[in-house]
Amino acid sequence: MSDTFETDMGDESLLLSRRMLMAGGAMLGAAMAMPEMAAAAPIAREEGIPADAAARIAMTRRMRMRADAGPVFWWFRGRNYAQQGANLIPMCDMIFGALMDVRPTADGGLVISQYELAFRTALDSGVRAEKLLNPITGTMVDVPFAPVGPTKVVYNADNVLQLPPTIGGSKFSVEHVPELFFRIGDTVCFQTHSRARAETAGQNDRVLNDMSMICSPAAEALDPKRAFVSATAYGTDVTDYARWWKMPAGLGTQTLRSAGMKVARYADMPEDWRAMVAKADPAMAADPMGVLTRAATTYRN
Repeated sequence: MSDTFETDMGDESLLLSRRMLMAGGAMLGAAMAMPEMAAAAPIAREEGIPADAAARIAMTRRMRMRADAGPVFWWFRGRNYAQQGANLIPMCDMIFGALMDVRPTADGGLVISQYELAFRTALDSGVRAEKLLNPITGTMVDVPFAPVGPTKVVYNADNVLQLPPTIGGSKFSVEHVPELFFRIGDTVCFQTHSRARAETAGQNDRVLNDMSMICSPAAEALDPKRAFVSATAYGTDVTDYARWWKMPAGLGTQTLRSAGMKVARYADMPEDWRAMVAKADPAMAADPMGVLTRAATTYRN
């Protein structure tokens, strides 16, 4: 297993916990520049979406992050399921938040610092859980306070991702499936799929598949003058169980279905998530962007 990230064609996403959706990356520019792709007939589902590589990179950056320097915040709500064959067994609810600082570089790349924090709750309770019932084993498990980050990632002008060899003490190798673009009436969407393997000393490897559909109003997404575009996202994760579930081997996988949105201010993050942050980490609540200057936390998911 390589200790570096392996990338395929795509544009900008990778996931460590629920949505490191903000960071990711691949070689969309190189892929779209290939003569055989450039000469291909327009794809019906991409009506009005630019085919030019640089324009696509700029559009996805505006939708997922921003084209200028500044903060970006994403949040998601979802429900985790134990998946055994075609059976889905509800396990818990989750609310996730991520903070990012985006800095374009003079050569057309980006430097992004980010911090992710998810809270689990019992089904429909809305209250952060420190213990949860594992519905498969029938035992109570401890739910850790397990932020991911701060992590710094770098993209060059072609959106080729450059990541540190370890994040939070774990090694990650990542594959990206080429993004699919859709025009749906007055909406532009692109579909992402990232597959990551987390290797942590003394623990079993963990595989994480993230599949998202990120959507923005076409009038915003297709406007090159806009640096920050409003966006919503709908996600599905299929992963090995989080290690803290203490799930015996051979009992299927974990699935998450979620929906969320990108906002420009910490104050626009969901009130319940901010309240959980304030209780769990008062220093973060008082100075949200200050978490990006902290030492990296140990990866524990």
